[in-house]
Amino acid sequence: MLLLVSCSPERKLAKQFIHQNGAAALLLLAPDYVHKTGYKLPDSLDLDLLSGTERDSVLLASTTILKRTTDSIYLEEFLHGFRNELNLMGFQVYDSKNAIDFLTSGKRALIVNLAQAGLEEFYDSVGASAQFNDEDIYSYDYLITSLNMNFWFEVTGMNKYDSAMHVLFSQQTISDWVEGDFRYFHFSGDVKYIYNVDSLSLNDLYYAAGKVGELNAGYLHDYLMNKYIENHLNYLPQKAFTLDRYTGAIRRLKSWGFTEIVDE
Repeated sequence: MLLLVSCSPERKLAKQFIHQNGAAALLLLAPDYVHKTGYKLPDSLDLDLLSGTERDSVLLASTTILKRTTDSIYLEEFLHGFRNELNLMGFQVYDSKNAIDFLTSGKRALIVNLAQAGLEEFYDSVGASAQFNDEDIYSYDYLITSLNMNFWFEVTGMNKYDSAMHVLFSQQTISDWVEGDFRYFHFSGDVKYIYNVDSLSLNDLYYAAGKVGELNAGYLHDYLMNKYIENHLNYLPQKAFTLDRYTGAIRRLKSWGFTEIVDE
């Protein structure tokens, strides 16, 4: 018996979008600096006694990673991962140095402006619990260092792309790596939580920036592909799709990487 499986209009349009990416040019713009914010409040600090500038300076000085972060290196790592992944997905990526080539390429054109990049360092509360011999539940809570990596993109189409500007936001978080467990000591009856912390380093942040760049490139591709599908249907799609670049498969998108910021 032959089973005939029809391809939905959405999937057909997704394949069409992927095929056309080879004829698409993308101008990538980026800021010169990173907004860095610290939230590790020293116990002895009364923020009410400080001005806004003093407060920001003291909080940044209290960070572990951000006070040593070089903006240019962080942005370079992110943009390197972002650009390379877009190239692998079929886009021809230009930057401000070859903007003239972009404008005269004659291709379907898109401007992606990384309008703002932000880093936030803070303490994150984590913990664990366990129960031994039907006795009381033991719990242990402690603090680790976490970093939010925030990105705001302004995406504007040219030629055959949607010419409206869309503002997209994404956030990724990295943290100290922790391994631990409760230990029950039979002779004494004591219960202790024993753990090891592999603290984040500056190199960890720079490495993560490149990987997050690749991730955001995938988010952008998903966003553009599904916008293409939506714009070419006479009804609102009930499903969203993503491209698995490694296999070439088009799959159901489980969650959006970008949040679109819409003016109300």
